Amino acid sequence: MSSSLNYQEWKNRHRQILESLPGKRLMMFFSGGKDSSLVLHFIQKAADEFRFSFETHAGIYPHHVYSSSDRDALDRYWKSRGVEINWHEIQESDERLASALAEGVSPCLICNTAKKKDLMDYMRKLPIDMNSLVIVMSYSLWDLVSATIEHTLGAVYASADASSPVRHKSTEERFYETAQRFYPLLKLKDGFSIFKPLIYYNDQEIMRVISDEGIPLLSTKCHYRKYRPKRLFAQYYEQMGLRFDFEKVFRFAQTALHVPDENFFTQMGEDRYLKKLI
Repeated sequence: MSSSLNYQEWKNRHRQILESLPGKRLMMFFSGGKDSSLVLHFIQKAADEFRFSFETHAGIYPHHVYSSSDRDALDRYWKSRGVEINWHEIQESDERLASALAEGVSPCLICNTAKKKDLMDYMRKLPIDMNSLVIVMSYSLWDLVSATIEHTLGAVYASADASSPVRHKSTEERFYETAQRFYPLLKLKDGFSIFKPLIYYNDQEIMRVISDEGIPLLSTKCHYRKYRPKRLFAQYYEQMGLRFDFEKVFRFAQTALHVPDENFFTQMGEDRYLKKLI
């Protein structure tokens, strides 16, 4: 189990990475939820201490989640800490999420695809050397556990003729998407880096810091959250009071699921990573 989460513990765990960030272009992707809010809290404090700069981007989708009052409240809070949130208007309607269900398509896949397209379009326009770009993602330890269980149930234990009523990525794509999350920093061959600074921590630790620091979160829940397996798993973890140990989860994923080592991912080109794994 990880030690009690606070800025000092987080900083010490990631010190080598944080010391490498000055001179890089750091892009933090923010949703307004607990995980990305805590990452932004730590990144803002680390930027002052380690003297690097960063930018914060948020995709407004689904639109019903991002009310103007919530966005104003988040803007006020983060601006008071010197953080400017760059809000991206996603060109996809909430009605598309509703129609996806009738088509047998996961609304979460529609949402993630729309946000990823906006991200890729934005990145292609950046007038910088992509080797200097660091993308910050907010996966938590509970995300890793849930994705591992989802793969085990949906692929390892699934019968040959089983088909999901709600289509998503292929088994192979989903597996590699899950596997790459176990590495806190990946530097792609001739491309950008991906930093995942929250993968060692449980939700109880995350929520405690959010509460202690008084960090505001979005108040509106997504209408389609029940279609995300990780949400259902998280309810069970919470009810059972479960906490996980990163090293044990990672060791299981390596031995039982054959998660590849980080070189498998660092040898990828950025285009394949963005299209298949992020």
